[in-house]
Amino acid sequence: MKILIVSSFFPPENSIASLRPYSWAKWWSRAGHEVTVLTTTKFQQPNSLKLDCSEFTVVEVPLKIPFKKAYLKNKESVEKSTEENLIAKLSIKQRIIEFFKNEYVKFTKNTGCFYACRFPDWHDGWIKQAAKQLRPSCCDLLVTTGGPYSVHRTAILLKKMGWQGKWILDWRDLWTKNHLYQGLKIFHPYEKSLEKKFHSNADYITTVSEPLAETLRGMTKTPVATIYNGFDSEDFEFLFSRARKETQKYTIAYLGTVYRRYQDPEPLFQGLGELDKAGLITPDDIAVCFAGGQADVKDLAQKYGAEKYYTYLGFLPREQSLELQYDSDSVLFLEYENPEVKGVLTGKLFEYLYLSKNIMAVGCSNKTSAGELIEKCNAGTCFGKDVEKIKQFILAAVENKKNDTFVETQKNLSEIEKFSRKTQAERMISLVGNI
Repeated sequence: MKILIVSSFFPPENSIASLRPYSWAKWWSRAGHEVTVLTTTKFQQPNSLKLDCSEFTVVEVPLKIPFKKAYLKNKESVEKSTEENLIAKLSIKQRIIEFFKNEYVKFTKNTGCFYACRFPDWHDGWIKQAAKQLRPSCCDLLVTTGGPYSVHRTAILLKKMGWQGKWILDWRDLWTKNHLYQGLKIFHPYEKSLEKKFHSNADYITTVSEPLAETLRGMTKTPVATIYNGFDSEDFEFLFSRARKETQKYTIAYLGTVYRRYQDPEPLFQGLGELDKAGLITPDDIAVCFAGGQADVKDLAQKYGAEKYYTYLGFLPREQSLELQYDSDSVLFLEYENPEVKGVLTGKLFEYLYLSKNIMAVGCSNKTSAGELIEKCNAGTCFGKDVEKIKQFILAAVENKKNDTFVETQKNLSEIEKFSRKTQAERMISLVGNI
């Protein structure tokens, strides 16, 4: 079968969103299908993903962003300046550019517009360019995964050309009911109309968790299935060739973005601060490190007097991120706390389940989708916001580490294996037989 995957996110772009379509391309190709991926042009960065794409075809189309050259030129000059002397070193023209760039960033982050999420988005123009790669014979199965929502326009364009294939529409996050980005109200009617058009034309809709699937089922009559993000054990082979690194300190690591409005690591730092104030722990006993593009929570550590235990490592290359998960004594999972959306299962959680020694789930109870999964797999402990429970865990962990009596959690591997990306890819392709 000829399969076309359309996704803005794809390796070498370092994002969990890149791994989902990559796993489909990889495992479907190995199953004997002819796979082509249509994506935006990628540029190598220091933290780029180093994944083999030789088993399938990747077609890249440039994403054109207005004023991109001016933005990059300004960014280069800004990076060479410090916060203290930034204004003094910028010309009037550069100051104006910097002002509008900052306002633009605020606007996109507050609304999701031009941010691969809400309408309008620069990918609308990209689709017009990408359409030149399309023809009715290009595929038997089309799989589009968004955001951005624009990728789903591919199917509409193909159908206008007379294409008779099958279309699986994948949402990694909800669009018009997105819990992070509300968009602009003036465009909400158009978005809902376009979303309805997508759903009614798709043969199947997929998403990342059952609660999100239930939400989508309430919006459309098109069949909806859950395809989890999962993990790929082949990504970890370079780690399993060696033993875990041991340190004298009990180490806790957090990997990924921290969404301040919906994720709350404060109970952990409050517990650390209270234990430190009581003289029950020292920086020689325990260390907490955060890594990710938007994951610096030093202010919270300082708030509770726990900054001496905290380190921020920045946005790491994927290999280093995996090593940190593998070698840490515990990894920190932060639950999404938003009554408007339930069942957010991040891709990082599945890596944690398979790779880590233990998961500390803060803000998370066993009644949430993530908490239920963690406990079902016997992969860690759900603390909710119980600071006393966190403190008791830390004291016991530090004591066990000192006495060399720490025992790694005996996880339910048979349950965890259900979430391998290979299994999820096989399940997704089986949907075609139900169409």
